[in-house]
Amino acid sequence: MKVIVIAFFLVVLLAPRVASAQRSEITIREWVIPTRNSAPHDIVVDGNGVVWFTEINANKIGRFNPATEEFREYPIPTPSSRPHGLVVDDQGFVWFTEQAGDKIGKLDPETGIIEEFSTPTPNSSPHTPIIGNGVLWFTEIGASKIGRLDMQTGAIEEFLIPTRSSSPYGIITDAEGNAWFAELTGHRIGRVDARTGVVTEFPTLTENSGARRIAIDSRGLLWFTEYNAGNIGSFDPRTNEMKEYETSSPDSGPYAIWVDIHDDVWFSMIDIFKVGKFDQATQAITEYDLPTPRTIIRFIYADPEGNIWFPNNNNNKIGVIIPSQDPQGEPVREVLSPQVALPLTAIVIGIAAVAVIAAVILLSRKRQ
Repeated sequence: MKVIVIAFFLVVLLAPRVASAQRSEITIREWVIPTRNSAPHDIVVDGNGVVWFTEINANKIGRFNPATEEFREYPIPTPSSRPHGLVVDDQGFVWFTEQAGDKIGKLDPETGIIEEFSTPTPNSSPHTPIIGNGVLWFTEIGASKIGRLDMQTGAIEEFLIPTRSSSPYGIITDAEGNAWFAELTGHRIGRVDARTGVVTEFPTLTENSGARRIAIDSRGLLWFTEYNAGNIGSFDPRTNEMKEYETSSPDSGPYAIWVDIHDDVWFSMIDIFKVGKFDQATQAITEYDLPTPRTIIRFIYADPEGNIWFPNNNNNKIGVIIPSQDPQGEPVREVLSPQVALPLTAIVIGIAAVAVIAAVILLSRKRQ
């Protein structure tokens, strides 16, 4: 009997920690947007720490000052333009896409004036923008093209993606100014060479992955979400090596993704209303519950302080995740990921099973 008790405690004590929400690791704050049902979509933080976001239902660009907790909103000239993505340049101008207006907008925060530039292709549905080496790149989800806007002249050129109906979605630039993008229905990662304009594609490991958003870390490694597969993926442009990491569920719906100052990869899971963090140092995935029920996060942005900003698209809020710090000033980290935990669990169960069998044998011998 003593052996059985010992075996039980071995299972409890030695079982590995599976990634789960740890309230002590993070603090989450949220603020309600003044316009009701604005449906905030994408979010960024400028060089002064001011937060900017698109209001896709309200046809506005929103501004939030964390220091004063004050909002300001800027109506877009084109009616029902459905502003989607946005980015802020070095001079503080806010550039954004108008998905239903087929335009790129430029907001001057000093004057509130918005200038608009029409895309060459009708019904192109400009989606997500990014700035690299002085030019604005953006995905055209309706045209299966990547656009490039000269920020000085407003001239736009487009690059056709080889895969038809690929639905280019998220986009990021590397150190050389090349544009990398994720194809939601093409199930590929693509690159536009900034110098030659040549488009190259790389299929994801999972055939029907639904690659959605894309980010880049300090080493140039690309990270992307696989919405259909419930994974996050990585791609090394130097070796063309691609990897995948499973979340807690194949139906989690990984959507937004960004990399913070510690090279931790943050991503949202809109079908289970959670946020995840992949720790590259430990290969651990931790998933966090969110305070507002049915929170849907379509974009994530990590500021220079290591805070993670998000738009709460389903609840008319914006919010921030503030990772807790240990006494050494480092973020608290999980030890094991689900992928590492599974084989260790099998080992522990095997040991426990052997112990139980041994106990049964001993007991039977005593009774004989």
